[in-house]
Amino acid sequence: LAAAFRASALQPTFQLRQSMSPPRVRDVRMASSSPSANEFHRLALSRRTINAFEPALPSGWEAAIERAVEAATYAPNHRRTEPWRFHLLGPEAARRVCELNAGIVAAKKGAAAGEKKLQRWLAMPGWLVVTCTRHEEGENVSGAKWSMDDPVGAAREDYAACCCAIQNLCLSLHADGLGAKWTTGQVNFDPRFGEAAGLSSGEFVVGTLWFGAPAGMPDPPQKKRRLDEVLVRHA
Repeated sequence: LAAAFRASALQPTFQLRQSMSPPRVRDVRMASSSPSANEFHRLALSRRTINAFEPALPSGWEAAIERAVEAATYAPNHRRTEPWRFHLLGPEAARRVCELNAGIVAAKKGAAAGEKKLQRWLAMPGWLVVTCTRHEEGENVSGAKWSMDDPVGAAREDYAACCCAIQNLCLSLHADGLGAKWTTGQVNFDPRFGEAAGLSSGEFVVGTLWFGAPAGMPDPPQKKRRLDEVLVRHA
């Protein structure tokens, strides 16, 4: 893990994509004649949640992360609060999170399960924690009321904006040949997580992203519903 985060001279982002084997994706036939539109749909339909990564981050990974975070900040954000924060964890912070999670698992399932989970998580090459800012007095930075119970309040809108930001981020990483997994397990919301990861008290976790070079590309998921079942046309 420490070796993966060791500072080194970085190659341009486009070289990262070229240096890696292209992911195996299903053929996507598009009606549009626009190359950029076709490429976007190919990326959107071929992105996968990656569960297995190569042990070390490839050359140029940090430039790819910076580009992905920039893309994330262009997500829809109604009040322009820009509530997202992106915490790139180094080896020490990542280990603290891994050990915290292992302790939670061990308390429920026993020491052996905790140790197995620890080794699994320590093998993750890249760690990015995405958070949403909130005001300590119940308001966000724009002064709007902060409550998830309010359907038109800032809390829901800021959380939704952060989720959109994560999708942008994952698509950008995918475009550069990196895979990612958005995790929302119990440890993310444990009161001790903030200290372990080094977060401020004015943020709450939206999720943790593991990232790196995919060790393999999963098959497309089997959709449970057809397009005509989810696209409802009204007169």
